[in-house]
Amino acid sequence: MTELRSYHTPPNAPLAAGARFIRGFRRVGIVVAALVFLAGIGITLTIAIEQQNGAQRRFEQASCIAGLVRDKRPFKMKAYDQTKIDYEESGCGGYYFYGDSLETVLSAARAGPPATLENAVQPLFIGMVITLISATLSFSGFWLIGWLCAGFTRD
Repeated sequence: MTELRSYHTPPNAPLAAGARFIRGFRRVGIVVAALVFLAGIGITLTIAIEQQNGAQRRFEQASCIAGLVRDKRPFKMKAYDQTKIDYEESGCGGYYFYGDSLETVLSAARAGPPATLENAVQPLFIGMVITLISATLSFSGFWLIGWLCAGFTRD
């Protein structure tokens, strides 16, 4: 059978040593950048979710303390400082209002529960920006190392 092409294409020329070196570092850079990106997304989501959950738990503790005030139940004082209320021993566990005055806690309870994703948006945005910058820098760094080192290879 005859070939349908009227011309013969020569095989691709093999890459020079420098080109192979740059290609290798670029591939390593892509893998490292992908790992940095995936780790950054995971860490960012964890921090954002924890911020939102912390705000919700803070409101729940403030609501519990406000309930104690409404029910006119006595508060237990801290053993080392009789001027500070021990919210943990009074029945409202948590560490969000450690050492805060009763007025501060009641104002937090009056403020209402946090809106959905209210406290998660800022850490999510900041984390994503840092993640993208870190992934870009890691890829660029590996590419630059490959480019610089390729100049010292003998072709």
